Amino acid sequence: MAPMLLSSFVSASLQVLIEKLTNLGVTFVNSISNVEYKLKKLERTLLRVQALIIYVEDKEICDMAWQVLLRDLEELAYDADDLIDELAIKFWKLKGGNIQYIYKARVRKLFVSFWPTKKKLFSSFFNRSSSARNMNNIQVKLDDMLREIDSLCLRESAEGSNHDKVKSKLLTTSLIDASHSFNRDVEKSDLVKMLLAPEASKQNVSVISIVGMVGVGKTTLAQLVYNESEMWSKSSFNLKMWVSVTKDFNVEALTRSIIEAATGVTSLPLELDLLQLHLRNYLRDKKFLLVLDDLWNEKRREWELLTEPLRHGRGGSTIIVTTRSRVVSSMVNTNGIYNLELLSDEASWLLLRQEALGSGNHLEAVAELELIGKEIAHCCQGLPLTAKIVGNLLRIETDDDKWDSVLQSILKSAIWDLPEVIKEIVPALRSSYYHLPSHLKQCFAYCSMFPQGHEFEKDKLVQMWMGEGFILPEGRRRTEEIGHDYFDQLFWMSFFQKKDGTYIIHDMIHHFAQSVAGDKFFRMEENDGSHMSGISKSARHSSFFSDNFQEMTFEAFYPCNGLHTFLIFCKLETSIILPSTLFQKLRHLRVLDLSCTYINELNESIVCRQLRLKNCLRLLRLPKGIDKLESLRHLELGIDCQLTSMPSGIGKLTGLQTLSEFVVGVELGQIKELKDMNNIRGSLCIKQLERVSQGQEAEEANLASKKYLDRLELQWSNTDFPIQVELILNNLEPHKSLKELVLKRYRAGQFPPWVCNPLFSKLTSISLYECDNCLLLPSLGQLPKLKSLKVAVMTNLQYLSGEFYGDTSVGVRFQSLESLELCDMPSLVGWNGTNDNDMGRLRELTIGNCPQLVIIPSLHYLESLEKLKFENCPELQSLSTHRLSTSVRSLIVRGCFKLTRQFRSVGGEDWMKIEHIPHKEMDEESELVSRVADHEETESVGAISSEVLLKNY
Repeated sequence: MAPMLLSSFVSASLQVLIEKLTNLGVTFVNSISNVEYKLKKLERTLLRVQALIIYVEDKEICDMAWQVLLRDLEELAYDADDLIDELAIKFWKLKGGNIQYIYKARVRKLFVSFWPTKKKLFSSFFNRSSSARNMNNIQVKLDDMLREIDSLCLRESAEGSNHDKVKSKLLTTSLIDASHSFNRDVEKSDLVKMLLAPEASKQNVSVISIVGMVGVGKTTLAQLVYNESEMWSKSSFNLKMWVSVTKDFNVEALTRSIIEAATGVTSLPLELDLLQLHLRNYLRDKKFLLVLDDLWNEKRREWELLTEPLRHGRGGSTIIVTTRSRVVSSMVNTNGIYNLELLSDEASWLLLRQEALGSGNHLEAVAELELIGKEIAHCCQGLPLTAKIVGNLLRIETDDDKWDSVLQSILKSAIWDLPEVIKEIVPALRSSYYHLPSHLKQCFAYCSMFPQGHEFEKDKLVQMWMGEGFILPEGRRRTEEIGHDYFDQLFWMSFFQKKDGTYIIHDMIHHFAQSVAGDKFFRMEENDGSHMSGISKSARHSSFFSDNFQEMTFEAFYPCNGLHTFLIFCKLETSIILPSTLFQKLRHLRVLDLSCTYINELNESIVCRQLRLKNCLRLLRLPKGIDKLESLRHLELGIDCQLTSMPSGIGKLTGLQTLSEFVVGVELGQIKELKDMNNIRGSLCIKQLERVSQGQEAEEANLASKKYLDRLELQWSNTDFPIQVELILNNLEPHKSLKELVLKRYRAGQFPPWVCNPLFSKLTSISLYECDNCLLLPSLGQLPKLKSLKVAVMTNLQYLSGEFYGDTSVGVRFQSLESLELCDMPSLVGWNGTNDNDMGRLRELTIGNCPQLVIIPSLHYLESLEKLKFENCPELQSLSTHRLSTSVRSLIVRGCFKLTRQFRSVGGEDWMKIEHIPHKEMDEESELVSRVADHEETESVGAISSEVLLKNY
């Protein structure tokens, strides 16, 4: 890790540690001698050390002595973090209960009642334990390091700053060679249109922000627009200014720079008030364009202060801001945010070729070099800055051996390892990293353990951060909410990019994360265990990628007894045999991920906060001693969980927050293990409910007390079900805060009243599957927030009528419903009982595989309807008595012969009801069968060969 990055990372680690110490200290109320005092002393020492680190970081000291100190301090910080966990666990054990979330300030309330009688006991227990010795050792080492840092700072003050300095931020200008900017013509045109838009001219000063990651070309695009002659001829701007914003945002200095850019005058007043008066008076009656390049400040008050004199320009004046921060772009924006995307491989190649060969006599070499050059351009990953740097590296070089040498060097390590790229890219990345709050620096470094191109799920990554203790408490806010804020901040600062519902990290950012992480984060990508010698004994977080795991492979981790994270990534169905002694060595694990492995058993010596076992298809049972995992917070099993039952005693884990699956076993009353597990949140699926034989057993699960659950799925298997199944479901009523409900293979004739209780005011989604014996649906129309409803495989349901909507006295029914899907109901004949104002917000309606369905309500009343899809409903004759709403954008009809006949453009009685819909699909099979059935167009049908006819039938 680069010295300055190490300094910043260690400072961030200390900040998180200090916060933990502060919150832990809250638990030791009424003063415990030798415990509270030592904690406070440790906290004070850490604060002094952190202050000195920040001082040295500002001085940009990078010598070897400082690096060694930082590495030792980083190791000590991890030891102190482990000590804090150890103290909290011992404290809770003494209390005689299970551990709740350790670092919560509100924990004080839990101790007041019992603490006076156990204070001396804990003090005695602490003084005899290894925790006391560890705390003393940490304090002694910190005191020694503090003296060394003091000495280093004194030496620095005496000698002056003679050390190698990190390159300061490169300032930019408005000048550009437009020939070196390929494939940004569309972006330039878009931005010019935004500048010249009528809305912009109506405002005194509008602001447009260009946002994107490091190296994507934000400054270049601003330069292109700034120098666009056509824009100047149309816009009537009579003043333009370019200001490169310095690293430290200063309103006074920035105001001075704007005045200098506008007037050329450098002898200016010293006070901010006089500067702003001067700028305001100068800009009156002038229509100006101002570019503020690379703005980082996220403080709205300072932005408003800076722009106050700028608001006096003539209408149509515009400020263009370039930034890597989406927070900044949202804060300053008044007229639009322009998200600048990566270049295509082809555009990267054109740019690289221009930089390397120019437009002169060297272009004849392109034919020989193009294949190699395009491979190099692909490695640039769409970043114009990287393409320029590598192109410049190959400048006027036409020897294909040289180009191939550069390509091989890139493929061997990474393009980001080229010295020329490091020199240009790292300072900009370090600037982004510098602006991160302390707690986010650890979260960002953690991402280095995942492979390049990994698709991150926000919830899962946040859970891992929680397991590591990276997320600091904020009053009464839920930890997940705080963690989501952490993730969003990293996204807003362009460290993450969205991709199809998930998030990725650009390879350049990922490479930088690895340099930040250093040897404390170890990522191994090998097909065998022969190269494990590279792991450091001091590693705290490790991930392992392989398709050939052997028992001996894991022995390399034995010395890493301080490991907090152990993630295994492999292809699905990879068999793994974990040594029985592995987890006896790794006693400080917090996050263990064995997902997608063919592990068939877990050792009972596992200790961790988060255990991920998704797609472990051979794992049939959890360790019997799982109830001893007092610190376990997250147990993720996945929808393909093959467990036969949950282990006895799992209900003792009352601090468990994630329990994605609960499999009911054959033992009487086993579901009652859920009784006190009231911290479970997110999603819970309870399987094999047919093993619950009585309503009283179900009641003991106490689902009504699980107020943090968002999603509940209740499943019965395809076996005999108990007589009391309706009572069982009735007694499984969840908390009223539930948002999503799924019922599978519920076999009673009707549903209990709570399923449609309007007091479930947050319930937005319901799915009912394979409820074969149900003859009536519950009155779901009464649920005020229900947005999505799916009913599938209800083999005996014949009618949807008034009871489905509920009492008319409640007013509008299905008032929030947006999506309705009715599928695989072979007995369904009719759907009626609707009023004109029901389902007024319905946007999507899908009906499929209902072969007996004859009638549905007229859909012309639904004025929000956008998408309609009907499949395999051959008896359905009509969708509406009148023309469908103009809101409908898509109609798909397949296997609905009578409907297709009605909707034919020639001769179809209902064509006028749908002719306005932009997108219509009616399959050829339906069209053909409807023609035959209707005995129409006999010549056309007769012309169709028997082979085609049989095929379509």
